[in-house]
Amino acid sequence: MESPEYIRLSTAASILLGFEHGLFYRGAIPLCINFLLCFNDGCKANCLYCGQAREVAKDSMCKTLIRVEWPCYKLSDVLSRIKERILGNGCFLRPNRICVATITNYKAKKAEIEVIKNVKKELNIPISALITPTLFREEDMKELRNAGAERIGIAIDCATKEIFDILRGSRARGPHRWERYLNGVEEAVSVMGRGKVGIHLIVGLGETERDAVNLMQWAHDVGAETHLFSFYPEEGSVLEKWIRPPISQYRRVQLARYLIDNGIVRAEDMKFNEHGQIIDFGVPERELELIIDLGEPFLTSGCPGCNRPYANERPSEPIRNYPFPPSRRDIAMIKRQLRRYITPKNDLKSLLKYLGGLRSEVALSIPQSAC
Repeated sequence: MESPEYIRLSTAASILLGFEHGLFYRGAIPLCINFLLCFNDGCKANCLYCGQAREVAKDSMCKTLIRVEWPCYKLSDVLSRIKERILGNGCFLRPNRICVATITNYKAKKAEIEVIKNVKKELNIPISALITPTLFREEDMKELRNAGAERIGIAIDCATKEIFDILRGSRARGPHRWERYLNGVEEAVSVMGRGKVGIHLIVGLGETERDAVNLMQWAHDVGAETHLFSFYPEEGSVLEKWIRPPISQYRRVQLARYLIDNGIVRAEDMKFNEHGQIIDFGVPERELELIIDLGEPFLTSGCPGCNRPYANERPSEPIRNYPFPPSRRDIAMIKRQLRRYITPKNDLKSLLKYLGGLRSEVALSIPQSAC
């Protein structure tokens, strides 16, 4: 049961396609169907915030990710079910996109290309390929494009080189390297074109708001977009007890991303306090108020058609990435959140202290150099 013959579906996609039963809170139906490649020997990376990390995963197949199960299905069955939902009498929604995501495994390059070819052959739906530059080089990206991928996503996740090295790179005993990821983004833009590549950035991994803004500006300048995620502790990962970022921190980064990605302002136009928090977005107050009232900065940022309902929080909690347009009540709450400033407790110094306190508990995953 390995890719390319089999793929894993998110729980939301499984419900959408009728493989499982469930309801979508506030009618937030996923508009993108997420595929995840699967291999019996699992992921070879060791990212300390991920339940798939090589040295801590309880199961090499790692059936859960982002708090939910990702059941495995035969790809042909999934494609047939999608066609039924689109073309058959039971159709209630046309998915806007298929996203095929890889894990770090030497079999992933061939498998992802084959999965995308099969999707392209069977369905007339835009396809995104979420890849790691550790495996995929420029020539591989061209193969993905030729197979049918319309966009490429690269999950940098960490806002700075130091945090990347600690959580994903050599200091975590992982294969990923910061320089390779940045080069990979530039290669992807050269292959796919400007505006056809997105980086993933997770807010709350020890960076400041200034750090996040600087990475987003770099991505924009090289021709990529930023897709934001708010850190949520993954059970079984090294960071399972690490604190989530305050929603106020996430809201300011969301607004900054919108302004940067849309060319309204640049990072150097913004002002920050002593904690690296944004205190001035570099936009006249009235103009900024109108942008906030639109609600668009707080929608899920991703490829067109991707809304990832509740990927950052449980449905019972305040929504971080809105999978639908925020209501007037939502906007009023967002404005209060933007104005709230809390002394950071999830900065780099606190992260290093947290990791240092865990060394005896999970020594294999946290070498001395990380602390």
